[in-house]
Amino acid sequence: MITDLIKQIESSYYWDARVKKLDCSNFGDEVNLVFEDGDIDVVYHFEDCYQIQIKHSIEYSKINSSKELTRNQLPYFMQDVQVEEIRIDEMNFLQFRINLFPIELHILCKTFRIRSDNPIS
Repeated sequence: MITDLIKQIESSYYWDARVKKLDCSNFGDEVNLVFEDGDIDVVYHFEDCYQIQIKHSIEYSKINSSKELTRNQLPYFMQDVQVEEIRIDEMNFLQFRINLFPIELHILCKTFRIRSDNPIS
């Protein structure tokens, strides 16, 4: 299963893609990470999340609020996606480490899927 998942992630052509959105909802149960692939948006959708850690580099100043930036001003780009399957208390989880410099994202979840959407301005 993990081998197929890694192949799906690698075929999503995330390298150096501009990240447009990172949303956490339903009390941390779901996370959506949206990035550009040409004219389409690719969504990494994480469900049944147990741990979500977002670390923004202190050295990278937030001069303006992210919500005030235009799409071309957003400084977040996909650099690396690592995933492994782990077992905790008799349950299987997917553990993700994603570099969106200047953000480092760690997610522990049970469900993950990739989908493509029409571009969102």
